[in-house]
Amino acid sequence: VMHCHRLNHEDNGLMALVNVIPAVSSYAVAVPGSPGHPAEVNVYDGNGDRLLATVTPFPGFEGTPSVAMGDVDDDGVLDLIVGAGKGYTPEVVAYSGKAKEGKGVFATELARFAAFSPDARGGISVTATQIDGRAADNIIVGSGPGIPSQVKVFATQLPSSPGTAPPLFSSFAPYQDDSSGVSVASGFVDFSSGRNSIVTAPGPGSPAQVKVFNFSLMTPLDGTPAGGAVKDKCPGPRQAAVTAAFMPFGLGYHGGLSVTTGWLTGALGGAKRIIVGQLTGPGTVKVYSSGSALQGGPKTYLESAMQQSPIVEFTEAASFEPFGGESGVSVATTSTTSGADLLVSGVSPQDKTVQVLKYQFVRPTPDAVMLQAKQLGQVVSAAGSAPDVLGGD
Repeated sequence: VMHCHRLNHEDNGLMALVNVIPAVSSYAVAVPGSPGHPAEVNVYDGNGDRLLATVTPFPGFEGTPSVAMGDVDDDGVLDLIVGAGKGYTPEVVAYSGKAKEGKGVFATELARFAAFSPDARGGISVTATQIDGRAADNIIVGSGPGIPSQVKVFATQLPSSPGTAPPLFSSFAPYQDDSSGVSVASGFVDFSSGRNSIVTAPGPGSPAQVKVFNFSLMTPLDGTPAGGAVKDKCPGPRQAAVTAAFMPFGLGYHGGLSVTTGWLTGALGGAKRIIVGQLTGPGTVKVYSSGSALQGGPKTYLESAMQQSPIVEFTEAASFEPFGGESGVSVATTSTTSGADLLVSGVSPQDKTVQVLKYQFVRPTPDAVMLQAKQLGQVVSAAGSAPDVLGGD
């Protein structure tokens, strides 16, 4: 529930953000293809990890797709969004999470379209969240390696026929003069703007700098002087503004990142956390927060409303190596009634199987400023040589 006022005293004393959790908080596990066997996507119920559906998004594609969950048709049910991987046309397909027309869940296509030129076959990254101010989630696509870095935000009006892309709401280049690809995630990661954000990371080969962007959707009033703070806070309703940039693993790490957001340790307050995992060994996973009880509260509540900056500071809140420092990882989250659990995929150092593990985070002592990861269980264990790509809500 969003309110038209953004005054600190009102938000802190009278208003609260209400996060609506769907009846089924589903998540996706992309299983890479192999010779003669196309890639599949398994969708699980976050409550109990029950398999809900298996789809084959791109017949004949034997690589690894990207996956995300989001309500793209505004029916209150999480849908599945899949992006084609390396070696395939940069195609996006969305499946309805609701049973329709006599078909089961995740069996009805809502959209299928090429997000970039057909010859851009480096593999794309997908996510979904509310960006353009409408109730449905926007499909967001990051470019793959081999073309200049670009993020496209598609409007929520879904096409009526397959092969047609939704109208383009906005596009931007998160990393100038870079063609290593873009990993994308999204969510409500800070309180300063009241908007959902897009989180990006460049692909392998480039310094792993995480950037956060949002869209104010505001236009300066007529007669307002241009430039300066006005330009920073109101760049235009369809222009992305950078609100944060940080390097979780320093300048020396160029191995690529898996990125996601989620309400980890929701009881500690604050917005969604940003979670990053190294795609190459040692596969360290780090959690970042824009403010919670660990730091005393979101900074937007600790400073004067007249001094708020459009730049958000993210602080490291947890760090661990789920696979003993020997495997790269993929990360995602799945919502619970009290926050979210973290999903991590990697290769087991013991039996070399590909596993998906589920974690929650705990505050070890009342005054601790760092969280500890506590494994809840294992969702998947299968033969393979690389982490499964994950997508959550």
